[in-house]
Amino acid sequence: MISRTSIMVAAARAFGSWEPDESLRNPDYLADKLIGPEELALIAEHPLSKIRERDYAEAFQDPAILFLVWSMLARTRFIDEALRRAVENAATQVVILGAGFDTRAYRLGELLGHCRVIEVDAAETQEYKRRRLRAAMVEAPANLTYARCDFACESLSGVLRAAGYRAEEKTFFIWEGVCMYLPEESARQTLRMMATDAARGSSVVLDYANQIGIEIGAKYLQGPLALAALWGEPWIFGVPGGTDGSEFFRELGLAPGELISFSNVEAISRYTSGKDGHMYGAAVFQRMQSSGAAAPMLQMTDEQREVLRKGAHWIAELYNT
Repeated sequence: MISRTSIMVAAARAFGSWEPDESLRNPDYLADKLIGPEELALIAEHPLSKIRERDYAEAFQDPAILFLVWSMLARTRFIDEALRRAVENAATQVVILGAGFDTRAYRLGELLGHCRVIEVDAAETQEYKRRRLRAAMVEAPANLTYARCDFACESLSGVLRAAGYRAEEKTFFIWEGVCMYLPEESARQTLRMMATDAARGSSVVLDYANQIGIEIGAKYLQGPLALAALWGEPWIFGVPGGTDGSEFFRELGLAPGELISFSNVEAISRYTSGKDGHMYGAAVFQRMQSSGAAAPMLQMTDEQREVLRKGAHWIAELYNT
């Protein structure tokens, strides 16, 4: 079965690419070509499934749509910026782990023209994506290799080497929207591999939850997390404790660079704001806050409240030193 969470986040990127203000638009214009009626039908439980039937301005007011689209705008821009920086700093390989509907190998062809790009994912998701690309008449670039892998039970190093990965070359790893779905040991092994089986100066971008965030999410299951669980794709792994995870990453051999919580609106506004400094969806978020829709659950402990204030879901750039 195709990962429905991968369709949900791709649909959010597609919707974000329709934004009239170019400076607030999600740069993933190819997502719109990959997500059609059949794909949207697979996520019927989420309001994003109706985006092709609703006016953009009207759907934009729906908090369930807006929050996910806002998150994907931040995530896409953060990763694209880090990717450009890595290539400028002489990375010659890009490895996209759990690639899903990632389109960077296609839409950033000029930037990646001199890089080896390897997309790693489960066979069924990969084949589905390739069919959608063919239907949209989007050709795979010559420098792209597809590698099939079950992250929970296969050796990532072995899969990558079979796909042409060279450990002596500086590499940029993208691990977007994946590690929270894996058993802890699988997540640790993947991070260790990036730290020990990649050339010095390699880097990785990933998003992740902390452990208390996972516990809160399980107790107060709602929104995208509730749907992920309903679809058999629950979040199960969070880095230890209720912090940004920097110590956890250091223990595995990765030096933290920029770590941003999705709860830190001021910090993440760099990736969600337009040329005039206006944040995507600001008016809707302000309306939600004034109405009390974003208030924390009363049953939470003080520790849980503090975690949510600082952030339970993060995005980070890490370095192999």
